[in-house]
Order: sequence, then structure tokens, then C-alpha cells
Amino acid sequence: MAVRLLGPSPAERLAEAELRAERLLERNRLARELHDSIGHALTVTVLQAGAAREVGDPAFAAKALEVIEETGRQAMEDLERTLVLLRETPAGGAARNGAATEQPGIDQLPALFDTARAAGSPVEASIEIPAGVLPGVLSRESYRIVQEGVTNALKYAPGQPVDVQIAVREGQLELRCANRLVAAPSRGGPGRVGSRRGGKGLRGIRERAALLGGEAMVGAGGDGGAEWVLDVRLPLRLGS
Repeated sequence: MAVRLLGPSPAERLAEAELRAERLLERNRLARELHDSIGHALTVTVLQAGAAREVGDPAFAAKALEVIEETGRQAMEDLERTLVLLRETPAGGAARNGAATEQPGIDQLPALFDTARAAGSPVEASIEIPAGVLPGVLSRESYRIVQEGVTNALKYAPGQPVDVQIAVREGQLELRCANRLVAAPSRGGPGRVGSRRGGKGLRGIRERAALLGGEAMVGAGGDGGAEWVLDVRLPLRLGS
């Protein structure tokens, strides 16, 4: 009777609040996953379809269709993976069934770069990571961060070279993605180029970095501010 009359105890209310917070964080994480994956696929598809129409070369069109097909297949796999995580088992937990929930990591970046090259943007990549150094969560989150950086380059500076540098230095994982600016920066300095400032993708990158105890800087930089630069640093030891 006391429980019914007095309601939940402070400890029970705190536990319920923590559970709601965890569920919200998980929903936000899944939303970022979908945004990054589907956004990348749609960007590549639009660029490839437009280029195939303008060039009018059957061989080029066939290659573009091949890239569109592969990119769409990858997006469908990412969508299915997210839906699996959203489904609840009878016990109340998220379903986990092996390959269906496996997320891409840094090892899959070369395929991502090949897709960008096929879309018409040259990619120069340097990946210097000793074997066994990178925790799984950092590998997965780093893939999504670089994917969003490359997608932004394809979207806002199509055809421009993209430079990606990934390395482990002094206990940190450093990620850098840069491309030449198509238009000059607007007044107000770095971080105010076109509509990239404040976009969902860039906000998602900052959130990913913050959750891992790192930081992300985005804006005009490089030689005289002529590049759009994404610079992310993440600690190898989470929580440090």
C-alpha cells in the first residue's frame, strides 16, 4: 500500500530517468547512422545519374549504373542493420543476429574512396594505423566520420580533389578530410562556407567526437583558407 500511496522512490525515479536517457541516446545514434549512410548513397546516386546524362557515353553510363547499384545495395544493408537494431525481442532487448548488425569500420574505407573516385572526385588517402591498436568502437565511428566528410566534399565541391589523412599520434587517432573550396568563404571566417555550416551531418560529427571524449573542428583552412577542412581528434583510450 505504501508503494501505491507514496509512488516510486527517488532511486526508482532516477533509474527510470537514466533508462529514458539511454533510450534517447540510442535513438539519436541510430538516426546519425541512417543520415550518414543514406545521405552518402543519395549524394553518389544523384552525381552519377547527372554525369551519365550529361556525358552521353554508353560506357560511362554503364559504369555509373554499376556504382549506383553497389551504393544502393550498401545503403539497403545499412538500413536493414538499423531496422534490426530497432526491432525488439520478446525479452525486450534489441535483436542482434551477427552479420545483420555488423557495422563497417576503417577497413572498409578503401571501398568508400573508390565510390567517391567513381563519382568524379579524386581521393588521395593515407591511413597509418598499427594493427590491433584501434578499438572496435573507434573504427566504426571513424568510418562514419570520414564517410560524412567525403559525402560533404562530393555534395558541395563535386569533382574537386579530396585529401584524407588518418594516423595514430601521441595516444590519439587523428582524422583529416580536406577539399578545395568551390566558392570563397563568406564573411565571418572559418566554418561559414555555403550551407555546410550547422548541417545535420557536421553536427553529427561533433556529437560523435564529443561522446568519444574527442573534438572536431570544421571550417575553411589550409593554404590561405582555400580549403574546407574537417579535423577530428579522438583519444585511443575511451574515457581518458
